[in-house]
Amino acid sequence: MSKVVVAGVPEHFNYSWHIALNRGIFTKHGVEVQWKDVKEGTGAMITQLKNGEVDLIIALTEGLVSEICKGSDIKLLGTYVRSPLCWAISTGKNSKFNTVEELKGQKFGISRFTSGSHLMVCVLALERGWHPQNDVSFEVKGSFDKLRDGVNDNTTAAFLWETFTTKPFHDSGEIRRIGDITTPWPCFMIASRSSVVDEKLDSIKKVLTAIREATSIFHTDTDMPQHISENYGLQLEDAKKWYSTVKITGSKNISEASLQRAVYCLYQAKILETNEFDFNKFIDPRIARLKKDIQFVKLYNKPELIKAIRNNLKANGIAKGPLNYEQLLPYDQHHYHGTNAIDLCIKEGNFTKDSNIINIGSGLGGPARYIAGKFGSRVLGIELQLELHRTALELTERCGLRNKVRLLCGDVLEIGEDLNKSSYDGVVAWLTFLHIPNRKKLFQVCYDVLKPGGLLITDDFFERKPLREEEKKLLAEEVYCSYLPDLATYKKDLEQAGFELVKVEDVTEDWRDFTKKRVEDFDANKKNLLGIHREDTYNRLRYFYNIVKELYSAGNLGGVHLVAKKP
Repeated sequence: MSKVVVAGVPEHFNYSWHIALNRGIFTKHGVEVQWKDVKEGTGAMITQLKNGEVDLIIALTEGLVSEICKGSDIKLLGTYVRSPLCWAISTGKNSKFNTVEELKGQKFGISRFTSGSHLMVCVLALERGWHPQNDVSFEVKGSFDKLRDGVNDNTTAAFLWETFTTKPFHDSGEIRRIGDITTPWPCFMIASRSSVVDEKLDSIKKVLTAIREATSIFHTDTDMPQHISENYGLQLEDAKKWYSTVKITGSKNISEASLQRAVYCLYQAKILETNEFDFNKFIDPRIARLKKDIQFVKLYNKPELIKAIRNNLKANGIAKGPLNYEQLLPYDQHHYHGTNAIDLCIKEGNFTKDSNIINIGSGLGGPARYIAGKFGSRVLGIELQLELHRTALELTERCGLRNKVRLLCGDVLEIGEDLNKSSYDGVVAWLTFLHIPNRKKLFQVCYDVLKPGGLLITDDFFERKPLREEEKKLLAEEVYCSYLPDLATYKKDLEQAGFELVKVEDVTEDWRDFTKKRVEDFDANKKNLLGIHREDTYNRLRYFYNIVKELYSAGNLGGVHLVAKKP
């Protein structure tokens, strides 16, 4: 039986490997695995891999990407932890800083340049619409202890460090947590060298098959938080909280958008000299598969909507402190016709303060807050993209609407399976279903959660006339719409799920005019917008808006407003 030496940090993220070792899962799959703890982290693991001391490493995505960009023969074999890493933003116990927004223009403590503590400050700056070089500065402190001392002796304003490592110091009052940020990419990936894969391809495939079996056990064993607590010294409540959010998969799929975003942030942090790379060369195609997802779309992959709303709030003097949902309305309604479209939905659904509504594709939470704030309904918002979700949570908290608006992050096709059946009065979605090709499962989820008599109300794209190949390509690559039915098929799919069609309105002409005027207004307001946003944000938003305008102008893309009832 061949042997594969695998290295990783001695942290709770890697418990699945010990499950596989202790339960004989590797042996069952015909491969011997030797596990090696490397407490020094990603840099040390990369060195050991290059020196031939280990065969596989489980390392931080940004470290691996940086190494590959610099010409290494290391290749990515899969995504180990799909969820991102959360970094706490900490300041001194008696610091004058109380919000993240106050840190613009301040000095951050970092362990060293090119470290995670350095890179994540640049990620924070980019997300907030700050310049990652001009609006933040750095002081190298080295160890965590010195980072902690720096915010308490006021030589630095703040520092960023992994959440659960930092939490004991927050609990003790030695430092204060004023916010957090997550990596805009999966936190851990599996990597090896091409020469090692050449030699041990079959064995490595067996290792990855076995680890996927172990991750399934990890996610289904109800005693897992207790095991994590006991083995890694976490408080049980902290272990439960971490376990409830982490997604460990060992998947062969690697998000191309995640690699793109990691490269972009490394470039903005001046760790890389260019951001032009062929991501196909980052992976070993014998094992891994590069996959496009919604974050590959220009509207989301920087992420422009978050930067835009933060810039607008700053420009209007409401970047921090309590808010009223109405103050956000000019900035958090990204669907066509904004609150007018929501008002129509509420009227058609006859929704009241006693209604329970699901908003699929809740984004920054604008429609959910508007429905709860104006009409008093209880809203469950479901959003796939973590960064949008986290910003929505923050804004909803500032609006004092968390008692009416509940926000979940994840794939609605997965979350929907766990929602209470026949419990909701309405399911609403604006320009969301176009991103979800599995309509059969989507409509079944919607049908199952609705009460008898409950309504599904959506605004969506459809194929009005046969699309040209270049239009299909634009929709897939720039809008993340890989499946677009004609209207007859759309209606048939709803009826096959059990729905009765109440209203089917072709709104193509209206949306054609709307998308055209949106670009014209954007251009007319360019000077003012550039005074609020950086030029790259302006250009990327305009690029997306113009793509949609051109698609509608061509006459083949259609828009539809649909109301369907569960009998």
